[in-house]
Amino acid sequence: MAGSFTDEGIVLRRVNYAEADRVLTVLTREHGKVGVIVRGVRRAGSRMAAQTDLFERSRMQLAEGRGELLVLAQAQRASGPPSGLAGDPRRSACAAVIAELTDRVLEGHHPDPDVYALVAGSLDELGDPGRDPRRALVWFGRQMIDRLGYGPQLERCASCSRPLVEAAAVFSAAGGGLLCPDCRPGDPGAIACSVRAIKVLRVAAAGDAATWGRLRLDPETLATLEAIIERELEHHLDRRLRSWEVLRALER
Repeated sequence: MAGSFTDEGIVLRRVNYAEADRVLTVLTREHGKVGVIVRGVRRAGSRMAAQTDLFERSRMQLAEGRGELLVLAQAQRASGPPSGLAGDPRRSACAAVIAELTDRVLEGHHPDPDVYALVAGSLDELGDPGRDPRRALVWFGRQMIDRLGYGPQLERCASCSRPLVEAAAVFSAAGGGLLCPDCRPGDPGAIACSVRAIKVLRVAAAGDAATWGRLRLDPETLATLEAIIERELEHHLDRRLRSWEVLRALER
């Protein structure tokens, strides 16, 4: 087929279109983020319905259409849907945060294999019923924020630049990192961090996936790190992610 190519892609977003079609936002490995229309997928018995579910990863044959949207000609699952994801509202909400953030910060048609691997790996980890889904969410959020160029100051006070001693501190998204006790009053809304949370935050910021995977993360530390990531994203994107509001509602 002229003007067609095959690539692996992850469905980030989908919108119903016309009588039976659906428009997808797909992150592909080799072509970046693209818009795709799937003809007739909402009709009963469509052979491509399962392959185009949210967060599904498939090998897709895509053809150039008349407009900006590509047309999905064929699709075959590259992997099954993450185990435990579809039937778990909290894990699905975490996956939605990952998908929305990816869609928000990536421009179309700019391939980044490292980001693709990060998204795919994070969604796979979310499907592991033996792990707290916040592990994947925190790791993904930290790596994406750093890729945007907003890596926080974690070794020195973000305000006065004095080296931080090994002690509890607070994290200020507006201030750009950890604050020492003297500078803490400068941000009344800063998030309190235990010594343990600071150490784990530094591992995540270093991008050390192997060490991160071996860490035992207690619920309190994960809650602190999740709050930090959420606050940073809200500050740097200048708005809250809708999917994170859904996640918060589920956690109440």
